[in-house]
Formats: sequence, structure tokens, C-alpha cells
Amino acid sequence: MTREVEPSLHDIADAAVELAELRNTADDILTRMWSPSHTRALLDLPGPAFDDDLWKAVVELGWADVLVDESRGGGGGGLRELCVLAEASGAAALPVPLADSAAANWCEERCTSGVAVILGDAEAVLSGDEVTGRWSLVSFAGVADRLLVIARRGVESVLGVVDAKGPGVRTEPERPLDHSPTATVTLDGAPLRPLASGTDAVRRHHDAMSRARLATVAELIGIASAANDAAVEYAKMRVTFGQPIGARQAIKHRLVDQRCAIEVARALVNRAADACELEHPDRDALVSLAAFWAIDSLRRVPEGATQVFGGIAYTWEHDAHVHLRRAATRVATLGSRAQHRAVVTEWIRTR
Repeated sequence: MTREVEPSLHDIADAAVELAELRNTADDILTRMWSPSHTRALLDLPGPAFDDDLWKAVVELGWADVLVDESRGGGGGGLRELCVLAEASGAAALPVPLADSAAANWCEERCTSGVAVILGDAEAVLSGDEVTGRWSLVSFAGVADRLLVIARRGVESVLGVVDAKGPGVRTEPERPLDHSPTATVTLDGAPLRPLASGTDAVRRHHDAMSRARLATVAELIGIASAANDAAVEYAKMRVTFGQPIGARQAIKHRLVDQRCAIEVARALVNRAADACELEHPDRDALVSLAAFWAIDSLRRVPEGATQVFGGIAYTWEHDAHVHLRRAATRVATLGSRAQHRAVVTEWIRTR
């Protein structure tokens, strides 16, 4: 009988050090590559807020393939590594589809240079090898090369990939608050390249969605952290009536409460990431708990930071509204607050 060995405190400490080093490296790279001011500049353009050269640089760094096994040319990393990279990209306001593409590449078990988007659980129908269905407001679908789709052929579920530029695919551009290349996707007899069928297809699609969702929460942590850190610095230097505004309890308590919300979110993401990697029975509930917390608490952080800045945060020249826009849009991709609350409530009730 094989005994499961619990990780030692030394192993946990080593892992924490490695993740901290990864975050420091990512921050150092992104500081030289990008900044919220670059994202703000994209908002002035008539097209979507997306930089193809930036995405190519992210792919060359190996971030989009971090979950793919080393034997297939990927980084061989885990979900915690992806979440660290997603958090760093959120803090730097990178307008790239890291969460979705990394999860899709994990599901396909391949490394690619394009943009992959995972389509949700809509009622897609498969006839032969052609799929039909419609999905509203799909983030980064406007620049996608591949669409990961699950469809039904009678009672059988089939998971596969559709060429986003191929026949039978129509994308109608939408304009969300952060101007990301969002689109409504319609498939009408689009050829499907199958990856899996039956219960394996359902599970793989669900697990890919969970990984994308958790990485999106991590991205929101980065967005919230950047907004709160900027507000803290402003509260130290902005003086009214002879003292910094950060010395006032109302401001001080707001900033501390926002930092607490960020740290709770980070702990929830780490716990859910470990559960997903270990295929723990509670993994779906833990992902929903992290998503629910992000919807309920993380979105408020950039809003609160904007209030600390006061009137200057509402000017087009300030970065605060960049974080505010991105947080609002990314939260909308996490799914329904009521849906996640129901999952978490049921999980707590049956424990």
C-alpha cells in the first residue's frame, strides 16, 4: 500500500521562494516592456486595445505555454506559476489573453504562437464534424486564431478546436469598457478538429475553464494591487490642511481594508490552484470561491483607489481609470456571482 507523503515545511518554503523569484523576474521584464500608460494610449485609438507585438513577446517568454508539459516543448509549470505570471501582467496592465490562451494550450497539450480562446458551455450542436452555436461577449475573440469548443452530437459531448479565421465562423466586434478585442462569436457549420469525446471531453473543457477563470482572478489581484499601491503612494504625498491625506482614518482604513481583500484573494487562488493540480474533489468549489471573492471584493479596490485620488483620477491623463476599466471588464468574464455563490453554498452545506 502506497502512502501519500505530505510536503514538508522545507518543500513549501522552497516553492514559495521560487514563486517569489518568478514574480520578481516577471515584474522586472514587464517594467521594461510595458506600463499602464501604454494601455491608456491604446484607449485613444479607434481599434481594440491590443498590441500584437506585445503578445508575441509574451509568447516568446514562454508564458502562454507554462502549463504545457516539457516533453511537448512547454514550460512544465503548474497553475501557481501561471497565476503568478497573470498577476504580474495584471499589475502592468497588459492587454493580452494570457489566462485563456495558457488554459487552452494546456487543454490541447501543445505550444502555439497564436491567440486561443475557450468558448463556454453554450448549446453548441455538432453535425458530422461541423459545429453550430453562438457565444456573446467573448474576450479577445476579435484577435483569436483558435476557438476551443465543446459541442453535442446527440447524447455525446465532443471537445475540439475551430479555426477562428476559417469557414463558418463570424465574429461581431463589441466594445467593452477596457476596449479589449471582445466579440460575439457565431459558428455556423464550422469545421471542428476533435480532441476528446464523452466524459473526458466534458472534464477537460471544464478543467480548462477553471484554469482560465483562476488565472483571471490572479490577473484581477494584480490590477487591484497596482491600483491600491498607487493610491497608497498618493496618500503619502498629497497634503491638505497641513498633513498627508493618508494620516486621516477614513483614508487609512480604506487602504488597509483594500489590501486585506487582495491578500485574501491571493490565498484563495493559491488554495484553488493546488486543488486543481491535485484533482481534489473540492477544486470546483474552491475555484468558485475565489471567483466569488473577486466579483464581490476585488472589483471594489480600483473603485476605492479612484476615490482616494479624488478628481484627478477621472481625467484621461491618469492611470487610475485604466485599472478601473480593466477590473470591471475582467470581473465580467468570471461568470455569474449568483452561480458561484450557489456552488460555494452547496459545498459548505455538505461539508
